[in-house]
Amino acid sequence: MRIVYFLFVMTLSLIISEIRALEIEQFFMPGELIFDHEELETTCTNCHVRGRDTTQKKLCLDCHDHEPIADDIRNKRGFHGKDKNARKLDCKSCHSDHKGREARVVWLDKDKFDHRFTDFRLEGKHQLTECSACHEKESKYREAKNGCYDCHSEDDAHKGDLGKKCSDCHVPAGWYKSEFDHDKTDFKLKFAHRQTACSACHIKGKYKDTPKQCASCHAIRDVHGNRFGKKCQSCHQEKGWDKSIFEHDRDTKYKLRGKHLKQSCNDCHSIDYKVSKKAKKPRECYSCHRGDDAHNELNGKQCQDCHVARGWKHADFDHSENTEFELNGAHKDLVCEACHVTGAETKEIDTACYSCHKLDDVHKREQGEECEQCHKEVSWQHQVRFDHELTEFPLIGQHAAVGCEACHATSVFGDAGNLCIDCHSADDVHKRGLGDDCADCHNSNAWLIWNFDHDETTFKLRDSHSDLHCHQCHNNPLETQDGRDWQCADCHRRSDIHDGKFGDTCDKCHNQKNFDTISIQSISRYKRPVTEDARE
Repeated sequence: MRIVYFLFVMTLSLIISEIRALEIEQFFMPGELIFDHEELETTCTNCHVRGRDTTQKKLCLDCHDHEPIADDIRNKRGFHGKDKNARKLDCKSCHSDHKGREARVVWLDKDKFDHRFTDFRLEGKHQLTECSACHEKESKYREAKNGCYDCHSEDDAHKGDLGKKCSDCHVPAGWYKSEFDHDKTDFKLKFAHRQTACSACHIKGKYKDTPKQCASCHAIRDVHGNRFGKKCQSCHQEKGWDKSIFEHDRDTKYKLRGKHLKQSCNDCHSIDYKVSKKAKKPRECYSCHRGDDAHNELNGKQCQDCHVARGWKHADFDHSENTEFELNGAHKDLVCEACHVTGAETKEIDTACYSCHKLDDVHKREQGEECEQCHKEVSWQHQVRFDHELTEFPLIGQHAAVGCEACHATSVFGDAGNLCIDCHSADDVHKRGLGDDCADCHNSNAWLIWNFDHDETTFKLRDSHSDLHCHQCHNNPLETQDGRDWQCADCHRRSDIHDGKFGDTCDKCHNQKNFDTISIQSISRYKRPVTEDARE
């Protein structure tokens, strides 16, 4: 009984001492605990060790064992483990309690928070991402997943075919900046292939069993239409399609020269041409240039006899050596078509000047068809050889110094007349009173040098008539007077004081010295009787 009583008394004493101690600690409690710690408020030893102020960190971690904070600190991971200051400090340094039920014990400044002290460093485009993009609302920050695929599953263009380790190929700088080393695969990327987008070869994001043959990717752009097979590498290289390793001079029997060097393969190797070991592409000029034959096969099919690979215009044909018509003067610069009209029999072309220059004949064929008698091949105007002395009108005197156009108004020289009056009608001061044959009086040396002898006519000039000007008698066209029996009255009718009573033969009484000198030769010669007045 004594033992039982003793134990009872001892137990009661301990209970009373605990109650007294609790009451004292609660009395000194600085404030109410937060809402989540409310149930711990009556038992201070859950968080505090009596008499010691800095040992409660272990109690915090033991209580929060459902959150792996202790493991983070121990393994130096997460926010509490990577920050060395956080590892040393007590929990209450940041998470103080006794601030009331609604107090906030977790403080986080998003703008100043350094993400380096987490298991996920922010790099590249992650630095520009909003916190809410990775940290869901109503969830703890540490609960955010840090695997690429956790956030980017919807961005996966590969639809999961390449797994979930995006970082094997991609970098935070952007999806298109890949760190994937293609050289570690069976297909090393060289030259132009390095600049090619992945999707160009890996259609619809499929990376497995991608064909490695050139034609597998480039068949759709095969300008040869599969005529040269599928071994593109036989001619082309990865530097570019136009960087061909095929050498026509080395790999074929047809060496490319001149303009042939600039032609594309398809210019000669047409679409309907199929390459094979047995098939042989014809190498004759005409096999390719049939459509370019301006001669329409009239000169045959051996184009190389005249033309060279530098171009159609660079012909090696020697016209002087191979034909009977040497090209001299202006003929040297003419194109073939100037004489050899398309469709004409070029080998039998007429070599006479007029056959080509019919349209150039300004003489309208009046000078004949032998152009070479006057003209040279240098040009039409160069040293024209024409002897006017061989015509019906030799050039003498002043005519020799006169330009052709003075008499020949047109190039049809035959239109010019041979008579003086044909050119000198405007210069005829006689107004055709002395006829049209100027040469009867004048000569080619000068107008003023003339030699007409009136005594050789039927009317010799004597005495007063010798000083008269021609126009005093010849004032009408000569053709109206030619062959006429001239009478004195024809000129002196107005001077006849007899008013025609004695007829037209003035010379019966008068002479050429003077009208006042009268010599009556015979009264009997008058037909009417002499009156008394006449005697006087």
